[in-house]
Amino acid sequence: MFNYKPLTSELAKAVQVPANGLLVEVHLSDSSGLPRGTAENQRPVAYCVLNENYKTSAERIHNLTVYEDDLWIVTAPKCGTTWTQEMMWLLDNNLNYQKASEINLIYRSIFLEFSTLVQQISQDTITQVEQMHRPRHIKTHLPMALLPAQLWTVRPRIVYCARNPKDMVTSFYHHYRHIHGYTGTKETFLEAILEDLVMFQPQIPHTLDFWNIRHEQNILFIHFEEMKRDMPAVLARASKFLDKSYSKEQLKRLEEHLSFDVMKNNESANNSILLTMMKSITATNVEDEFQFMRKGQIGSHRQELPNEYIERLSAYTQKYLEGSNFKFIE
Repeated sequence: MFNYKPLTSELAKAVQVPANGLLVEVHLSDSSGLPRGTAENQRPVAYCVLNENYKTSAERIHNLTVYEDDLWIVTAPKCGTTWTQEMMWLLDNNLNYQKASEINLIYRSIFLEFSTLVQQISQDTITQVEQMHRPRHIKTHLPMALLPAQLWTVRPRIVYCARNPKDMVTSFYHHYRHIHGYTGTKETFLEAILEDLVMFQPQIPHTLDFWNIRHEQNILFIHFEEMKRDMPAVLARASKFLDKSYSKEQLKRLEEHLSFDVMKNNESANNSILLTMMKSITATNVEDEFQFMRKGQIGSHRQELPNEYIERLSAYTQKYLEGSNFKFIE
């Protein structure tokens, strides 16, 4: 069902970290059962760089039971995942801020494949998903090809959030250092991104697979940049997607709750619990001021990436987008 390609180059080894172990490309051997969008979008589905331990759970995830009332949050890493999780959970749960404050987001919207990637944690996140009370909210960074096969027959609601690769890379570098325990150079990490050698890469085919099915009734496709620039419009679309109706005052309060300054200090939704967990595993000297939700800005790459690299990343992005009508928002 799956094919695995070990990543053995010196560059691949340079960005591997003990918390994850050896990395491999994971490919679905038969993609005939996947939705593909229109005829002009027929391209190979995205594979994914994961760790060797993922092999032990790949078929278990692929065969996971899916329910019609599930809500799946799918993104590449550092593309507004946590933000989208909190937004969709509150909209789907009648804006129950009290319950949201009492139950951490990592339990309200479980990260499906997390325990396969970090073996040192005691929880089995796949079992946690299987045992969740319905309706379930499930988070994943897996591409379409590696997700449960029943997603495409049961057709629960799926929310996909995209983000400009330049800002994703900038944020993911800090994430890799402080969460994964990466101790190599920034230059090495950036080169590895361009060679698709970093965990959960490549990002762009991952996004295109969901862009190509965005018109399906059970898909909501949004952009991180839309959320930053026009959250009221995103909240309106998301409410309609969930068949929910809220007043302007209710949505205004939700917009304020979801503002970056509020979210980064919200202990129930800012992933500080995950940061603490990973610090204990990686034993890295993480700066006390580092937060999972670091900046949440559009265009931060201009201050943090070399101009030459930005140009190379733009060329890399355009190569993947060739033949597609999709454009990342700047």
